[in-house]
Formats: sequence, structure tokens, C-alpha cells
Amino acid sequence: MRQFFLFIGIAILLTVILFIDKQYVFGHLNGTRIQELIDKKNDIKLLFTYEPEKPIIDTFTKLSFSVQDLEGNHIENYKASVIVTNGQRLFKFQNISVPDGDFYVEYIFPDDGTHQVITRIDTNSSITPASFSVFVPHQAPPSILNPFPLPPNGKYSFEIIISIVLAIVIPIIAVISLIIMIKKR
Repeated sequence: MRQFFLFIGIAILLTVILFIDKQYVFGHLNGTRIQELIDKKNDIKLLFTYEPEKPIIDTFTKLSFSVQDLEGNHIENYKASVIVTNGQRLFKFQNISVPDGDFYVEYIFPDDGTHQVITRIDTNSSITPASFSVFVPHQAPPSILNPFPLPPNGKYSFEIIISIVLAIVIPIIAVISLIIMIKKR
């Protein structure tokens, strides 16, 4: 019985460690999917990207921004706002303090389709609005026959694999432990 509780404790600890919100520190955004807006009037370049490449409905998507001058240096100490909409729903992130030029928000897309990510950058000397697009592909919902459908990229992440294993193993261990306890009485 003690081994059972030790196993459950270790499983819970691993799950918490894997799913803890990780703070990202990054320089400029890199990759091929970066969307860019240049505001020559205010000497601002705004870069945007998102992870995962194919967002999954009802799962966090990281929306990352980098605000720079036209020479590529970070603009520091400004306020930002982000609105995510699909034309029907609207979600706001307001008064984001950005000390170092880069920031991100995490958003859960509730449905598929094209979504607009609208941001506003308020520096000491200017206000710069921008709009970017995120496409969320259609996904089959879970069903009794397929409770773990593949994500749009066709691969399970490590976190999803751990979740699947825990969803199967923990109930099995609980039933076996219950049977052992009943037989001992």
C-alpha cells in the first residue's frame, strides 16, 4: 500500500513539473513564420509569431511579440494591449508592462478558423497599433472510440504522451490496489 501512494506521489510530482508555466527569456524572435509590421513614422518594428505552429483548440497557444526600433534594437519600458478575435468572440489582455522589448501572452483558441491578434504598443512618444493573423486548423473532437485524437501536426507532444499514460495507468493501479485491499480483509 505504501508503494502505491509513493507511485501516485511521484506521478503527481512529474505531472506538476511537466505542466508548470515556464517563463521564457528570448532575444529577437526567430523562424520562418514571423509576421512583421513596420511603423516608419514612429521608428518601430513589431514582430509576431506563435507556438505551436498549428494551434490546438482548447490548448494554450503562446503569442510572442518583439518590439524594436528600425535598427533592430529592443524598445524598452512600454505598455502593450492584445486583443484576440475571430469576428464573433473577443478576448483582451490589457496593461501589459514590458521592461525589455519582448513579451508574450498565452491564449486558448475556442474554435478553428482565422483569428486576428490585434495589439497596441504605447511608448513614451507614440502609439502603434498592429494586426496579425493566426490560423487554427479544424480538429476532430475526442470521442469514445478515439479519446486521444492526434493534434494537427500529426505528433503527440511529450506532455500529451505523459497525460495519456497517466490517464491509463492511474485508474489501473487504483483498481488493483482496491482489489488487494479487499482480499486482505
